[in-house]
Parts: sequence; C-alpha cells; structure tokens
Amino acid sequence: MTSRQQLIPPTHQSVKAGFVVYSPGSEYRSIVILEEGELIAREVTPPHSVVFTMRPGDLVGVAALLEREPFKYELSASKDSKITLVTEECMESELKRLPLWLLALIRSLSAKTHLLKRAAIETRVRNTLKSLAEYLSHKSSDTEFNLAELLREFSFLTKISTTAAQEDFKSLLRRHLIKLSQKNGRVFCKIVDPELLHIFTDYIRAQETETEFAPYRLSIVQKKILVFLSAMEVSPEKTGPDWISYIHEKFPDADVSQWISLLQIQWFVKSDPKNPDCDLFKINKAKVQYFLKALRYETNIRGVL
Repeated sequence: MTSRQQLIPPTHQSVKAGFVVYSPGSEYRSIVILEEGELIAREVTPPHSVVFTMRPGDLVGVAALLEREPFKYELSASKDSKITLVTEECMESELKRLPLWLLALIRSLSAKTHLLKRAAIETRVRNTLKSLAEYLSHKSSDTEFNLAELLREFSFLTKISTTAAQEDFKSLLRRHLIKLSQKNGRVFCKIVDPELLHIFTDYIRAQETETEFAPYRLSIVQKKILVFLSAMEVSPEKTGPDWISYIHEKFPDADVSQWISLLQIQWFVKSDPKNPDCDLFKINKAKVQYFLKALRYETNIRGVL
C-alpha cells in the first residue's frame, strides 16, 4: 500500500446557523477551516462572551493538534457556513509524507506562535482584585454601569478572564464597595464611593509588601487628633513650634515626636510648597479625610463583614 493510499482526507461539512462546531468537552481534536459563512468563539462560562469571530479563510486548532494544547472556547456557526475539518488522523497521515527537516520546522514555528499567542492573552496582573478595584476607582459614582459591558471592558484592558473578574466583583459586592441592581433583565453596577476603592487598593498594596496599612497603625492619641483636625472648618497656618504647642494644649499626650509622625503621614503640609523657606504649615484636608474614611469603613476594607 503506498503512502498516498494511506492518506486520510479532510472532512467537508455544511452547517446551519447555531450549530456547535466544537465544544471543549469534545474528546476529538481537529483544525477547523472556515470556507464560507461565519463562526464565533464564545467562553463556556456566563456571560458567554464572544472572544473572536472567524471569517472565510480563518482557521483554529493548530496548537490543539501540534502542541496538544486544548482549545477552551465553544465554536459555533453564527450563520449558515461551510467548514473543513482536519482531524488528528488526517494530520498524522499528512505529516508522515513530509521530510523530517520540514516537519521539525513546522513544529518549531507552531511552538513559537503558541508562545506569542499566550503572551498576548495572559495577564501580567498578579492581584486581579486590586486591579479591578483600581479600575473601578476611576469610574463615577453617579452612573449605573451595565455589568456585562463593564466586565468586557475590564477583561479587554487587563486580559483577565471574565470568570476571575466575576469572582472579584463578588468580593467587592460583599464588602459593599459596589452595588448591583437589575432592570429590564440587565444587571447594573454602581460605585458606592470611588475614594473607598482607592483606599482599598492601597490596603491591598500594603498587604503585598507586608507592611502595615498606615490608617490602621494609628495610636489612640493620633486617632483623637485625626477626629479633631477633621472637625476644623478652616485650616489655620502656623509654624511647626506653634502647631506643636497648639496640639499639645488640646492633647497633653502629644509631644514633639508626634508632630514628626503627623508630618510623615502628611496630615500637615507647607502653606507654600514651592517656597523652600516657607516655615508655615496647614492641615492637609484631603489626607485627613482619607485616613478618617479608611477608619470609618475598616470592616469593608478588611473584608470582615
């Protein structure tokens, strides 16, 4: 029997719209070549997002055959189509006819292409929850966002899978950092407070570096000073020694070292930061409110609700 007689030909099929060409649960691997029509690849988990669309001439499944890499998406026809299936047996019969050097070249090119594709889709994000919180912290709290569109945009920007992103959304929901609502069969997401999400990302960052989050290492007297400063309607300008005396008068336990600590955590800033000779300081209201909010919503941030 000649090698040509042993050749197993590809399979040609005509499929109707909606027909599932390939499912990750299938035990058969094959290269799918689209001759006519259109195929779409969807994720197998909700919301079953479309990952890519195939046009005539496109093919998928090369890595599945040559590199034994599983194809993880469901492939279906979005309109009546004609496809060609190159099965594992068909590929093996073709490869046997090739010179060894050409076969080695094909496998080498396939491996390199596979690595490039993986690099293009794999996320470099180590902490997906922090990434999501940081992403949402730039969204307005006055808008209700379509959750499916929000997921799609976030996954596109970060290359994080929608499955992982969904779990992180649930984590933020449990912390009451976001709210979900349903209207006309669609789920919408509302940001409770963008600054809270910003504080949450800082908290996670501190955990990653194994350092204590600054708002949660305040002493009792510092917490009292924090509440006092936040209640002041105006921010007077005083020299360092004057502030030390003023704070000591209100809180006898506070000394010079306390003033140094308050400067380090930026509760006070120079009145004119551009002037190196400026010796007047004022309350940094933004930083004071940051610390106050971090303490007020500590259970949300730590996730111990």
